Amino acid sequence: MNKQTRRFLLFLCIIVAVALGIKKISVFSYKAKLMYSVKAKHEITDMDLLKGGELATFDGDRLVFYRGGAKDKKVVDRMGEGQKVFFGEKDAMLYDPNIKKLTVFTPDGRERQSYYVDGELFSAEVQRGVRILHCRYKDGEKLFIASDGGKMTSVFETKNYILDYRFDSAKQFVVTELSNTANGYETTVYVDDGQTDQARMENTEFPMEVAMRIVKTGYPVVVTEKHIYGIDDELKTQTTSIISDIVAHNGKIYTLHSGILSVYDGALNENKRYVMEANVDRLASMKQGLFAYGNREILGRPHTDRPYHIRFSAGQEKLFIKDGYIVAYQHKRIGVYKLKLDLFGKSSRIQEIKNED
Repeated sequence: MNKQTRRFLLFLCIIVAVALGIKKISVFSYKAKLMYSVKAKHEITDMDLLKGGELATFDGDRLVFYRGGAKDKKVVDRMGEGQKVFFGEKDAMLYDPNIKKLTVFTPDGRERQSYYVDGELFSAEVQRGVRILHCRYKDGEKLFIASDGGKMTSVFETKNYILDYRFDSAKQFVVTELSNTANGYETTVYVDDGQTDQARMENTEFPMEVAMRIVKTGYPVVVTEKHIYGIDDELKTQTTSIISDIVAHNGKIYTLHSGILSVYDGALNENKRYVMEANVDRLASMKQGLFAYGNREILGRPHTDRPYHIRFSAGQEKLFIKDGYIVAYQHKRIGVYKLKLDLFGKSSRIQEIKNED
């Protein structure tokens, strides 16, 4: 190995070390790089991004999985009227209300499992690997855990209305419900920390408030239209405006309301606020950092004094960020972008992305 080669390798190692160190403390910017784009035959009604950047779309009749563009896709054609689609972490689900059947499809277009529901399936999703079915009946509502073997196990039931739920595992979860009372209504929060008996769950009541979201940090955090509550050994309470989104990120809670990003510490004390210099109403927490975004604009590092800006062309109908990817949709055309580390980019510069990109 000659002297010039050694110098080059040393320089390369220094660049890599610096890049990894800066990336770890989240001071570098990211830019959106187009991976692929597709043009659908019909307007897309629902879509989501699965693990690994695989795109799943539904137009009311066809469920389509894209792995790398229009040439690499799998189509599930279901002409049943009124079918609904739900998305998991690595798959998609189609529900036929006429026969009350939920079918799970993998990205290769194959049927993985099916479930028959005796009530009305309101929602289906996967959280931390747990597939949850929310069913409604004439006399109440239930949450089921659906196993890969086709078994459905009821884990929560009520005669009231289930508002939201968060599962860490099949035996650890939080549920909020809304009930009528003599004086109006109230939200009840149930916390299951491993008990198999629903009657033994811890519960906390909030009269005349409606729970909107649940997030988990060191303890469950419940947001209503009036307050943020930390369900800990001692109840933590903060007054809040009606928020558009909330997320837990690196041990802190972030809320977005009227263009203001509020930061709460582990004790649920609000210690910082940032004015968003973009039209954003949602938040995303990923390994690339915290992001605030709307239907056209994205702010990276919004919780710092030097955020960076990604902006799509006017007319975008839908935009969402997940697992380091961006999906942009406008009139049957879908673009899938990956967030790439921008080693030498200027955070003050706005990355403009045109529709033809």
